[in-house]
Amino acid sequence: MIAFASLFLGLVVGVVPVTVLVEKPVVAVRVELDGRTVGRVAHAPWTLPLDFGADPLPHELVARALDESGKEIAVARQFINLPRPPAEVEVVLERDAKGKAVAARFSGQSLIAVRPAKVTATFDGANLPVESVRIEIPDHDPDARHILTVELEFAPAIKSRTDLVFGSVAASVVRSELTAVALRSTLPRGPEVPELADTLHRDGRPVRVVAVEQGPALVCVVRGPSVALALKSLGNGGKTTLLRGPDGRRLPAFDRDASRYQISLEREDTVRFVWPMPRTLANSPGAQLFDRSRDFPSMDGGMGWLLTRVEHPDQHPREVRLADAAAVAGLEATAAGQRRAVILVLGDEKSDDSRHSPGAVRRYLEAMRVPLYVWSLKSLTTQHLAKGWGEVEDVSSTPRLEAAVARVKADLAAQRIVWVEGRYLPQEIVLSEKAAGLELAR
Repeated sequence: MIAFASLFLGLVVGVVPVTVLVEKPVVAVRVELDGRTVGRVAHAPWTLPLDFGADPLPHELVARALDESGKEIAVARQFINLPRPPAEVEVVLERDAKGKAVAARFSGQSLIAVRPAKVTATFDGANLPVESVRIEIPDHDPDARHILTVELEFAPAIKSRTDLVFGSVAASVVRSELTAVALRSTLPRGPEVPELADTLHRDGRPVRVVAVEQGPALVCVVRGPSVALALKSLGNGGKTTLLRGPDGRRLPAFDRDASRYQISLEREDTVRFVWPMPRTLANSPGAQLFDRSRDFPSMDGGMGWLLTRVEHPDQHPREVRLADAAAVAGLEATAAGQRRAVILVLGDEKSDDSRHSPGAVRRYLEAMRVPLYVWSLKSLTTQHLAKGWGEVEDVSSTPRLEAAVARVKADLAAQRIVWVEGRYLPQEIVLSEKAAGLELAR
């Protein structure tokens, strides 16, 4: 009966229009943000502007469909400024005067494309023609159970599918949802599921813990596009050695990658660069999106090697948004439910074009339970942006970088990912007084 046409991707702030899809007998929609009613709409195009605030924070957006008597008959919800699938699709049924489903409308979004490359639909396993965002449903027995499936393909590996069940039962979409909570443990060994009973609460009530994982960690690094300053500060890690030639003489040979694997994270951990040059999508103009690198496992090289080798093709960007990219890196770091950290590396930047202040980004990452480390490739007295970030580590030499990486590794080693039943905002989960030896990651 109701679904969101607006599916928000990336980081969303400010006043943004929100649109819902509805069908009869819905006559009005009440919209709530974080449990508070923020608007009501009762006519097409079923759109109203919502203010998500000036600073980024995780939000829960809920749309409640009402009938003529004001009774709630359906609900749709989505989470804002939290990790989302790379593609999504929402489906809502259209019914005739007798309540029989006659068609379905769908809305889809993806981070990689404005429109899907392919749309497929089936009804009880039989293919249906799809020529627009409206799908005609064939004649059927309204008292029997039916399944309508809609799948959008934006790329061969990027698909989203929704299965809608209706007929002899009320229309429903069944989803099994879990929330990943990052904890730090000071216990001699990591906590097990039975030991976490009644330790995590929401609204004063315990939430059910279903699993505890250590697993690999993901570290998202935000740094300017060039490696020039890193090379100047850290060197290229090369080493000259004497090699014996065919004639027996020992000749000098330079190995540029001699220290490639030094200052590494743990073997299973990975590093991903998030570049601070923004881009926007036509289908999500309020979102800030940033390019990212491939993932670099430790077998590719240590942190010094990565900082002096990995760079973005655009060496002269029109603008650089370090703080905004650090916030988006928090989304990246939490998307897979892994142990996580964000590292912001300040270079020779004299200004930051970000919409958000360093303080706002720190508060956002703390709410997301993502530890933030801020490093500087220059001495702190000469780095103009360092003062705004509070605690900043000088990594302008190899020994200093080694010490900074050791601190990150120790933090990651203490982290555990606790999976709880249900979908919650990260800031809603708190530790009870029974959580001895544990703290929320931040």
